[in-house]
Amino acid sequence: MSIKRYKSTILPSVNDFKIIAVHSNISPYLLAWCLDDTFSTNFVCEPKTFEINLSQNRISQHLEYYFEGSETISNMWILQNSGTTGKLFSGKPTPDYWILIGDQELMPNFEQWMEQLKAIEKIQLAYVFPEELSEKFHWIYRLSHL
Repeated sequence: MSIKRYKSTILPSVNDFKIIAVHSNISPYLLAWCLDDTFSTNFVCEPKTFEINLSQNRISQHLEYYFEGSETISNMWILQNSGTTGKLFSGKPTPDYWILIGDQELMPNFEQWMEQLKAIEKIQLAYVFPEELSEKFHWIYRLSHL
């Protein structure tokens, strides 16, 4: 029996997400595969690219992967920071990817999860992005499956 999901009309706050910055020179597909292999997840590449208006007449398209979550792991998204015409975030240090985690209470072992993420050989650096810097991430509201 499948559960029917309804899209909420209430937008979550940026603070409702745990935002992880990932530095890695691998392809988005390989990053999704590494996470699937490590955490027994199943990330799916969204057929439509994630589009964001960076400035006038400059729309950037970014690859987006989505994991629907499970009983022990919450919903997650992988976003490529560099798109067709720019970056979602260009401050220093500039991450290659973002992992966004919704429903943090579904991940009681977050610290252990982070240690496992950092231990993935193909990832050079991973850290929780500071909340005060992520308050300007209005592009989060354009994620699929919100």
